[in-house]
Amino acid sequence: MPLFAQTLPDLMPPAFAEGLDDWSRGDGTPDSPTYEGSGLARLARDAEFGVCLELRTSEPVQRLRYMGELPVPPGAFLEVTTRLKVLRGPLPEVRIAARPGCAHGVRVDGVPVAAAVQSIPAHGVTVGLRAVVGPSPVEGVDFVWDMRVLYAHVGLDLLGAPGAVVRIESLAVCEITDRVTPYGRLLPGFRLDRLRR
Repeated sequence: MPLFAQTLPDLMPPAFAEGLDDWSRGDGTPDSPTYEGSGLARLARDAEFGVCLELRTSEPVQRLRYMGELPVPPGAFLEVTTRLKVLRGPLPEVRIAARPGCAHGVRVDGVPVAAAVQSIPAHGVTVGLRAVVGPSPVEGVDFVWDMRVLYAHVGLDLLGAPGAVVRIESLAVCEITDRVTPYGRLLPGFRLDRLRR
């Protein structure tokens, strides 16, 4: 399993081994293109990751999004994690990214959709990625999302020159509310940074 994660099954995207038709090259919405049959991705067996996704980048921003609607419980803090390594080609920068949605598949505007960019130091070096979704702008929260966000298409972006070959461990998502706040899930209108004053 990826670093950092204590998983809850109802929040977990499927492992890559279950098929690439669940994984989008776009924003994750149902009509976006998948990696199944794209020629850009395949399943590989890695000594560290087990069965994982091996992906070749073909554009300056290579997107990977889970096409399922990952639920975002109101007032909860969620952690998204994965690990990856570059086998060959240009060394990209990477970041956790997501498309936040509300009812009827509508995208929620005005909220963050990408975490901080992280560099990869060298070929073959395993890098862990982590980002936190939450309702309050406290330290360590990368995506501050309000109650409009009901679900998300989560994944990552690879940024840089095309031609990188990257292995990616399956994404993990878990709720970490009890690690962030003793108050539990925050009710609408409450912010943790104000409660702590």
